[in-house]
Amino acid sequence: MPDATSGLDVLARYAPRISTEWDLDTPNSLWRSFDATFCFVDISGFTNLSERLARRGRIGAEELTEVLNRVFGEMLDLAYERGGALLKFGGDALLLLFDGGDHAVQAACAAVEMRAALRSAATIPTSVGKVPLRMSIGLHSGAAHLFRVGSVHRELIVCGPVASRTTEMEGAAAAGQILVSPQTSERLPRGAAPIELGPGRLLRWRRAIAAPVGAVPRRPVTRDDIERCLPAVLSEYLGHGPAEFEHRIATVGFIEFQGVDEMLELDGPDVVAAELHAIVSVVEKACAAEGIAFLASDIDRGGGKLIVVSGVPRVQEDDEGRLLRVVRRVADGHFVLRVKTGVNRGHVFAGTIGTGYRAAFTVMGDTVNLAARLMSAAPFGAVYATSAVLDRSRTVFASEAVAPFMVKGKSQPVQAYAVKQDIGTRESTTRGEGPFVGRVAQSQELSDALARNFAGSGSAVTVIGDAGMGKTRLVAEGLEDAEIPILTMRGEPTGTTNPYRALRDPLRELLGIERGDHLAMAESLRRSVTARAPELLPMLPLLGDVSHIEVPLTPEVQAIEPRFRSARLADALVRLFEIMLDSPSALVVEDAQWTDPTSDLVLARIARAAPQRRWQVIVVRRPGDQGFAPPDGHSITVPPLARAEMREIVVRTLEAVPLRPHEIDTIVTRAAGSPLFLNELLRVARERGSLEGLPETLDASINTEIDSLPTLARLLLRFAAVLGRSFSVAVLQEVLLDALVEPDSATMQTLGDFLEFGAGGTVAFRHPIVRDVAYEGLSYRRRRELHLRAGSAIERLAGPDTEAGAERLSFHYFAGGDYERAWRYARVAGDRARNDYANIEAAAQYRRALEAARRIPGLPTDEVRPTWVLLGDVLEQAGVLDDALNAYRKASALTGDDPLDRAAILLKRARARERAGAF
Repeated sequence: MPDATSGLDVLARYAPRISTEWDLDTPNSLWRSFDATFCFVDISGFTNLSERLARRGRIGAEELTEVLNRVFGEMLDLAYERGGALLKFGGDALLLLFDGGDHAVQAACAAVEMRAALRSAATIPTSVGKVPLRMSIGLHSGAAHLFRVGSVHRELIVCGPVASRTTEMEGAAAAGQILVSPQTSERLPRGAAPIELGPGRLLRWRRAIAAPVGAVPRRPVTRDDIERCLPAVLSEYLGHGPAEFEHRIATVGFIEFQGVDEMLELDGPDVVAAELHAIVSVVEKACAAEGIAFLASDIDRGGGKLIVVSGVPRVQEDDEGRLLRVVRRVADGHFVLRVKTGVNRGHVFAGTIGTGYRAAFTVMGDTVNLAARLMSAAPFGAVYATSAVLDRSRTVFASEAVAPFMVKGKSQPVQAYAVKQDIGTRESTTRGEGPFVGRVAQSQELSDALARNFAGSGSAVTVIGDAGMGKTRLVAEGLEDAEIPILTMRGEPTGTTNPYRALRDPLRELLGIERGDHLAMAESLRRSVTARAPELLPMLPLLGDVSHIEVPLTPEVQAIEPRFRSARLADALVRLFEIMLDSPSALVVEDAQWTDPTSDLVLARIARAAPQRRWQVIVVRRPGDQGFAPPDGHSITVPPLARAEMREIVVRTLEAVPLRPHEIDTIVTRAAGSPLFLNELLRVARERGSLEGLPETLDASINTEIDSLPTLARLLLRFAAVLGRSFSVAVLQEVLLDALVEPDSATMQTLGDFLEFGAGGTVAFRHPIVRDVAYEGLSYRRRRELHLRAGSAIERLAGPDTEAGAERLSFHYFAGGDYERAWRYARVAGDRARNDYANIEAAAQYRRALEAARRIPGLPTDEVRPTWVLLGDVLEQAGVLDDALNAYRKASALTGDDPLDRAAILLKRARARERAGAF
């Protein structure tokens, strides 16, 4: 086996060897054709396994990945020893290329060995039982076509008649069969495949007949050669070392293109290469503009597939809208090849599948499977998406529901929507978020500004605060009773490079321009300006720039020097607003941190004009230098809410479902002053009846911040999350040392926005929910490993006095799966809390101890029964009587033949029932 990237860049394992070495053989060419054998391997049983594991949620996706790595690792070892190379990884399938001497025989031998290896494994044990895995394999030999195309990176596309014929062979093979094409059969020894089966012949070998030729060594290439073969987003992410497996919420798009075989036959490879280059370039450039990942390409009969994903490997604002804009750009392209797309959103498990020398970064899970099936169901030219994508996109798209249809792996019909052109930006939701509490000083400042406006003096006010602080709600409440016209402009996360994007939709709305074709919109703009502000007709092309409507140049605009054009445009827009907003009005700029530079110039001109026009300009933004901030005017800072205000919101929102004081404290602490986080947690509490799990909106919002960190800092933050809300620097250093992570001072400084370093060597997450989200992203395997490291570190640092840290030790050992230590330390921690009259904390520890006891085989009943009694005692003292009664019942059931013990427990039960009013 080749060493894991020995002497090569760490990225080499993610790129096909033939792609990185392309320019050594055919420099600057878009296609190659050479005699080779393709081997397409599909593992049957994975679909059934993945569907069963999907019911287990995130841990099921993680387990599936472990099985894949085990199976495909062995397959790749065997194939590479036969001179093969992995071209494509497709979830539960491998496309291998054999192009050395006697490649057909080596490919057939590899197929036989891979089948035998899978059979020898018999069945793979999983948490959902043993699922037998078998493989079907298709082989075809001939003049294979490979295309390396794209403008941003060079993507290796495998398609053409030889690739299609290979997929046909695999598709006709049953589980356990190896089907070779007649062309491959002719290259094998006589009698190797005597039985005709469908389009091919059944290989009858039970073992390999030829010695392996050995792995083909990589030829020396540069880092640039490797990076050129990988999408930029993945190259940056993977270039720092092995990628941690992470649980993510992602939006996944599959783009299928068809018609390659016919085009290749009629027009030749140069034309096909040019068409593939055009399609891939559009996808690449659109992904680059939106900052999302071009994940991979894959084989498909008659064409191929491109996979794009947002939310992996990093989360950004409006991941759903970003991906929809990408696939719409592809759908709107004028390609000869037929194109269609499927898009879905949900939980995925992201990470690396493969070996040390060849791997693929991929996303897995039911979300991915459904996106692929939506693509298959869509007609050519269409984009099919689920409501989970459309409902969360900040960009609003025209859409049409299609008739529900059945897909493989779903027991109920799937409802999809045909996604058409974008029609605007979704407004922020501010109403129905619960009671408006606090913000007295900020509300008064805004009210004073509006009063000055009514008195005849407009102004600009900036409302500034971190994400989730309720800035938009504050403004909405302030304007609710003002009864003045409101014109809302809005920055977009991806609009900072799109000229006048923040002004486009408001201007169209003000002028009554409906979306339509180019000519209709241009005529509507002309009619509206003629009716409302005819004096501005000479400046119509400038208003067209702002509204993104192309209008023929007028002599007046043509005469403007380019350096003065922006200023004249701003003057024209201010004059139009002056005509149409001739009474006290509010001009609100939402998400001003995302406005583009051209909009900033116009907005600054509007803000300066506000005092003379009785306009109240209200700019809503986050801290920072990006985007628009008025050059003058008053600022209103929106800080976190106080704990008392947060408690009031909780009590008033959940009046129908009153919570206990400690439960209220839990919610308030987790929200840490953020009304957005608080409302999301309350929504979960209402819908689920508990706070288990995190709302997806919080997950995406906070992961956006975490993903903005450099790779090492992001990894360190996730590792630190295992230690809890607060911890000691010494424990963190011990855990990181064990994990072979060595952060420098610059990395630690980068984490200052997330972690607070206190006196005495303590560290705390500034926001508890940030810790929760960082923790949830880790794989279950990594969590267990780090929890055990943390427990060991705390024990080592504590010396003989381990009981002092019993609470943390019980937590880490339970989460790490060391249930014997968890059982011991949880009882100690429970006793310590009970002695301090901290009954709720004691109950939590006793429950943890009993849960650990349930997982320790052979633990004597006499040891378990007293803990149930103690749990009942502390719950009774805390007034949680129903739970106390249940604990006493459990203890009573374990008493066996001890009448005195049983009598004592029955007396406790009777007393608790009496206190509960049962008598």
